[in-house]
Amino acid sequence: MNKNFLKIVVAGLFGLTAIAAGMSTGASAEGELTFAVGVTQDIDSLNVTVGFLVIDYEIWNLTLPTLTSKAAADFSILPSMAESWTSSEDGLTWTYKLRSDMKWSDGVPMTADDVAYTITRSVQDGWWNHTTVTGNLTATATDAQTLVVVSSVPDPKLPILDVYIVPKHIYEKISAEELPNYLADDNVSGGPFQIVERKEGEFIRLVQNPNWFGKKPAMDQLIFRTFETAEAQYNALKAGDLDAVDDVPGKIFATIMAGDEPNITGIAGNQGSFSELAMNSSCPTGIGDGHVALKDPNVRRAINWSLDRQLMVDKVLNGFGKPAVGISASANPAFDYQVEADQTYSYDPAKANALLDEAGWIDTNGDGVRDKDGVELKLRYFDRSVGGAADTTPFITGFLKDVGIATDVKTFDEDSLAAIQSKSEFDLYTWGWSPYADPDNMLSDFITAAVPTDPAVGGYNDGNWCNAEYDALYAQQHVELDPVKRAAQIQEMHKIFVNDGPYAVLYKYDNLQAFRSDRWQNFERQPAEVGPIMFTQTSSAYLNLEPVSGDSGGGGGTNTIVVIGIALVAAGVVFTLVRSRRKKSADDRA
Repeated sequence: MNKNFLKIVVAGLFGLTAIAAGMSTGASAEGELTFAVGVTQDIDSLNVTVGFLVIDYEIWNLTLPTLTSKAAADFSILPSMAESWTSSEDGLTWTYKLRSDMKWSDGVPMTADDVAYTITRSVQDGWWNHTTVTGNLTATATDAQTLVVVSSVPDPKLPILDVYIVPKHIYEKISAEELPNYLADDNVSGGPFQIVERKEGEFIRLVQNPNWFGKKPAMDQLIFRTFETAEAQYNALKAGDLDAVDDVPGKIFATIMAGDEPNITGIAGNQGSFSELAMNSSCPTGIGDGHVALKDPNVRRAINWSLDRQLMVDKVLNGFGKPAVGISASANPAFDYQVEADQTYSYDPAKANALLDEAGWIDTNGDGVRDKDGVELKLRYFDRSVGGAADTTPFITGFLKDVGIATDVKTFDEDSLAAIQSKSEFDLYTWGWSPYADPDNMLSDFITAAVPTDPAVGGYNDGNWCNAEYDALYAQQHVELDPVKRAAQIQEMHKIFVNDGPYAVLYKYDNLQAFRSDRWQNFERQPAEVGPIMFTQTSSAYLNLEPVSGDSGGGGGTNTIVVIGIALVAAGVVFTLVRSRRKKSADDRA
């Protein structure tokens, strides 16, 4: 998780006058078409080996190539750098045939050697955004257009190989010791766009990569511009200064859906994003100073029973989401925890009180706070300052108070909270995730090996939780090629995770996005019909968007369009992750 955490730089309401004035980021050559994306979350890092936020992944999707891609409709495999692939009879060796017309944005040929280098070095150096895919792989470029990949174990993810490929001629000059501090500001791109300018906390500007081998986007330039609030973004959209927003506040989104703004179309897209209350379970192999009570699964279960998830969906998300008790392992809902509502956690404070009594935490002095052996059940509760990320806090702390658990609430920016999590120096904290398409990556975040053991490195296992049975099942599904057997193993992992309670998963939330439908058309959702348009697994929508007029910008001057948003929140609970991309999203972790 320190792997993934948001470096949020608030720029104030920078934007509207700046956009109107056409500062350096907004200035376009006559006739150019600009699509500007407003965000409330600033980039953590352009360096693909250390960044972790959803906004980081959006930039990488647009600037770095992958060997294969995923279809927007259903995440099925598509060609990308590779045009075709074949497998050995045992399924352990895959041979990919690459396109012959590829170049990096600086003109250097892009070949199978770049892919082999990326796979090999990611394993050697332990790049966390790569190794859940490449960890068991070896790769050899037998010629410029032929790549042979060998897996040491059966791998259900293959032949999909969608990690970001880096330019060998750039990265081979950077040592392993230097790489964590590499800013990736040389702007060498292999995707549809290339970075040409960035001002931290204000904007990043991309233009078409003339050497891109895929579909050419309609816009000549793409700008991500930082805003302070989702409300400010929406006001800019409504005023016509922007053309799309992510993170529309729920109450405003309801008015869009009611048809109050005829030129604005709303999309409530879900790709598995969820919010969670993490509990420091104090795994013996890890570090940290979690409260002793949280070592007891019954206390963690009691916290789960104490929460009225439906109330939070109604009040925090304005109904644009649904209660959940298990993590979303995948952007594909088929991998969700399949359990009947009456067979899992619900709002039952009586059951929570009974479990706490059973665990020996009793209010011995009548002050409303439970205690045991002279230790008060008062938990450090940390939330985030970005967007509406703290909107759940008064609800959760109120529910906990009702069952005799006191809280000491503190609010941090994402960087600070990430550092705290890396040290496991917390009791409770809220965040969120946006998962990958294949469940392996998300599931890997909760194995014992992902528990933080070094504060300088951190780890994605932010519940500081370990369970040998979960670890064994993870290892099994990691190599299971039978999809039915693998699905059953994943369900067992869900059951263990939910029962042991290192998280109180709060809800799955929709990514509320809005667009100027009088300006842009051909919006592509991922997955089809239910997913969002921006900040998706492959960010393919940018390649398919078309101006309503069909005018590419010629003759009419600059057409400047801005997309707002990435608080990656669901209506006030910042959505950013990933991690699940990586997932961590800003409320999401975000």
